[in-house]
Amino acid sequence: MQKRALILVAAALVTSSMPGAQTMDRAAVLREVGIAHGMLRGLQYTDAVTTSQFQATGMQYIVGQSFKPGGPWPAAKLTKYNVWINYAVPGMRIDLERTNPERSNPGSPVQGGGGLPFAAPQRQILVVGGTRAWNETMLPGGPATPAIGQEKDRAAQIWMLPQGVVKAARMAGEKLVVGMEGNKLTLTFPLPEPASSYTEKVRLDERKLVEHAEVMVDNPVLGPALLEADYDNYKDPDLSDIPFPFHIVQKFRGSPILDITLTGARMYNPYVVVPTPDNVEQAYAANAADPQSTVEMQKAGPGVWFITGASHNSLAVEFKDYIALIESPVGENRAAPLFDAVKKQFPSKKIRYVINTHHHFDHAGGLRHVVAEGTTILTYRDNQPYYEKVLASKGARPSVEAVGEQRVLTDGTQRLELYKIRGSNHADTMLIAYLPREKLLVEADLWNPPAQPNAPPPGGVALAEPLNLWANIQRLKLDVAQIAPTHGRIVPFSDFRRAVGQNSTN
Repeated sequence: MQKRALILVAAALVTSSMPGAQTMDRAAVLREVGIAHGMLRGLQYTDAVTTSQFQATGMQYIVGQSFKPGGPWPAAKLTKYNVWINYAVPGMRIDLERTNPERSNPGSPVQGGGGLPFAAPQRQILVVGGTRAWNETMLPGGPATPAIGQEKDRAAQIWMLPQGVVKAARMAGEKLVVGMEGNKLTLTFPLPEPASSYTEKVRLDERKLVEHAEVMVDNPVLGPALLEADYDNYKDPDLSDIPFPFHIVQKFRGSPILDITLTGARMYNPYVVVPTPDNVEQAYAANAADPQSTVEMQKAGPGVWFITGASHNSLAVEFKDYIALIESPVGENRAAPLFDAVKKQFPSKKIRYVINTHHHFDHAGGLRHVVAEGTTILTYRDNQPYYEKVLASKGARPSVEAVGEQRVLTDGTQRLELYKIRGSNHADTMLIAYLPREKLLVEADLWNPPAQPNAPPPGGVALAEPLNLWANIQRLKLDVAQIAPTHGRIVPFSDFRRAVGQNSTN
């Protein structure tokens, strides 16, 4: 502690010679901030921090999965949130476990998407190493799945942590801008690769510790959106004179997405390595195509094509003068190849409508591409003002038509019926589609057929949405022979009957 006191005295002498932010020397400011964060040691002010680790509990709010458009993100309780960081060979591993949130009224339903309500605790391991990103299963280092396209946003998280801020600001060199907001220092700088297209702005408290960091990130639905982190309750967890915040709150576009309280941390270089798994490295080295770009067309009836190949399915319906496409999901990386494939299948007809089943971001992520194509979006009426706001670009207003309880598209031969689902706790704006000639029902997230036909039916909380779908089918008196889900394969309606315990055809 005596050494740290001497270092802080030296920093105070440096600061006293600085009349204002505009005349501050970048190196002097970075030295002062580095000392405050316990990173610069010895007479040469050597950066002594290369790795850290912390564990926490708290709440996570799942982005883009609100019950109502523009509403709060649904909450999940984090029973474990363990993070390992390597700053020298940049990498981060987040190992979390989440469960359903505690509710003041235990009988009230959990509303919103993102897998909620969970039938069992859910574990995720999210990793970035260098310019590679992947997800792991089982223990860290276990089987890995490449997460191509996620590396930029995950790397940004490294450089938003307090010690990461200092390192990224130093790497920025002359691009670092030192400023003042009121009586507090600010630092603005570009991030290192693979997040080099992002710029971070940081505000320091009176101790020169990071209290706020923000980065404008990309989002497929919202476009540029502000990611913020607030830090408080700094402690010296392992008596290494390296302070770290024990309370972290992240916000996305002004709404909380993470609120955690640390239960422990090791700041002075615990053993942390984030090696890239061979299969992940091979996928990147081979310049492997984004998995979302794979498009496979399966004929489901006259002029009806079920489109698979990635995480989310779509359905193209041919009318006399145009095409209607159900779902443009995920993002530009899915929407562009999807549109290309439909245009190739129907070269003489324009895609007039894209039918959006609901507002969750994984199902609405391709709508910016729809707007760029000049195609009209059909969606439940409560989504219309939300989409007209968030999808507007440079003053251009997207073409969005509201669907009420029912909408029918027909040319006298082909008929496509759209219906509002009542009673869903997944999304308040849910539409289903029905083709009476094919007796084909298209639904999103209300029931995902199991990969194996004879798998046991869902139970507990997992059965709530399928049962509600069954009730709506009965209410609407739909004669269904097949279900085309947005996740999974086309299945006979008898599979769905079995899943909801309605084996009788009466």
